[in-house]
Amino acid sequence: MTEVLGVSVGSSAVRMARPDLRLHTSGHRELDFQSDTVDAHWDRAEELAAESIGVVLSQNDGSQVEATGVAYRDQQQFGDIQQAMARQRLYNYRLVPEARAALAYLDASGEIGDFSTIALYDLGSSGLTVSVVDRASGNVLLAERTIDISGDDFDRLICDNQLAKQGVDPQNTLGVQEFTSRCRIAKEQLSTSGAVCLPGESGVILISRESFEALVTVPIEYSARLVRDVISRSPQHVDALFLIGGGARIPLVEAILRSWTGLPVVTPRDPEAVAAKGAALLATPVENPEPTVAAPAQALTGAPDWLSPEPVDRTATSKRKIRGAALVAGGLAAVAALGLTLGYGGSEEPASAPTETADTVTGVPSTSSSAASTTTPVTTVAPPPATTEAAPAPAAPVETYEAPQYDEPAPAPAPAPAPAPLIPGLPQIQLPQIQLPPPPVFELPRF
Repeated sequence: MTEVLGVSVGSSAVRMARPDLRLHTSGHRELDFQSDTVDAHWDRAEELAAESIGVVLSQNDGSQVEATGVAYRDQQQFGDIQQAMARQRLYNYRLVPEARAALAYLDASGEIGDFSTIALYDLGSSGLTVSVVDRASGNVLLAERTIDISGDDFDRLICDNQLAKQGVDPQNTLGVQEFTSRCRIAKEQLSTSGAVCLPGESGVILISRESFEALVTVPIEYSARLVRDVISRSPQHVDALFLIGGGARIPLVEAILRSWTGLPVVTPRDPEAVAAKGAALLATPVENPEPTVAAPAQALTGAPDWLSPEPVDRTATSKRKIRGAALVAGGLAAVAALGLTLGYGGSEEPASAPTETADTVTGVPSTSSSAASTTTPVTTVAPPPATTEAAPAPAAPVETYEAPQYDEPAPAPAPAPAPAPLIPGLPQIQLPQIQLPPPPVFELPRF
């Protein structure tokens, strides 16, 4: 049985979905999905997504996944997913924008109704993205993203609140990661429960929905102002607001956005898996997959060589690597020869003029010199002039270098006598030198 796979990559989880068309009791086929979630809080989400896709494709459970769609958030994540998939040697997939994937699912499930232009409120663990999408063309008319509000911020608010109640400093608490993980679980359970009590080694988490809503009201209202700003700048009138992502499950989010925007607010079933389901609906098989880097406007294509019937030929890649190494070695040899010439030489011009040529593989100009084969700089040979005649050019004259002769310097002259002393404060009058007579010699009488 042929199947397709849809994947969405969030900062805290990787979600995968497979369409499952089953016959409804009324006689028509109902669109349903088989969903899986992989926690990515302690791993890089893009790498985890590529590994998970590889595991699914390698399973031999009687079904064959012939098409994979991966939803991406922005240009940065587009490149990160692309590199992660290449490291897993997976190329049979298509990258689709999250907003377009969400629109595909809402349209196929019928939840979009008769609305022609919708706004998407995607609140996830790392931030909030507000997009305006045209239903007819599938184009994103306007989009804004902020990290000032996120699911991780809600987790930290619960964590700080609970630690403060217990009189514990968050900076000195052991097992903060485990405590924060349980705070995230408590936040998810508060979407359907009035209160939550979660015991654990690092402390008991006891919080009610009213207390949680008091903590997150201000950031949610901030997000409502952002939504109103995006809607006011939209080039088309927005008919409805759809809430997707894990944060859409918080009841207070829907209540505040409905009162602040005045629009119909719709929360689909399983809002956190909407992008993965839409990516599965947009996935199509790729013909002749090649491990190439494509632009975001194009669908990334390719197939895993370890799953393809034909092996991938890496001869051209190996030749390019060897050719590149040879070019680097040639360039180093030329630089070394030039360094020897400049170090020993003393001549005013190099042994031969460097020539600039274009490499046949890369097209990058490379500089080479014929002086690389000699180590003596005593004799320099000028290159022969270019000629278009068939007759050989005359031999170039040879210039010999002779070391200059230096004469020994004459001995330094004796230092001049010191000038006569000058009296400070008076005109510059030179005093004559006075030579005193020798002292008299006294002889004592002899007795």
